[in-house]
Amino acid sequence: MKKVVRNVARFFLWIVTGVTSFAIAACYGVMYAYQRTGRVTDAVTHAGIDGIQVNCLVGGVVHSGSSTYDGGRFYLDYDSPCDQVQFTDVDGATNGSYLPRTVAPPPSGELDVELTPGP
Repeated sequence: MKKVVRNVARFFLWIVTGVTSFAIAACYGVMYAYQRTGRVTDAVTHAGIDGIQVNCLVGGVVHSGSSTYDGGRFYLDYDSPCDQVQFTDVDGATNGSYLPRTVAPPPSGELDVELTPGP
């Protein structure tokens, strides 16, 4: 009888452990393999630019994206190493108009990019 109770208890412990792990992953999402932070600034004034779309490109295809916020800062999570990082002005003239730019990311550290004002 003790053996049966022990096996039932182990089974329920296994279920609870599995459900807890699933609930944590469902609430917070899966961890990303790579993260990149940086800042996008105006090439003339060196001021940070809000509202710039930042995309991770792998083989020319967008795999993940983010946008700049206060002071032109961005935080980008992605699963595959980026071949290139693309910066595009998507808010029109709201924060100024800028030409798009694509750069190869450095192996480590922050990625700081200057964008040239556009027409």
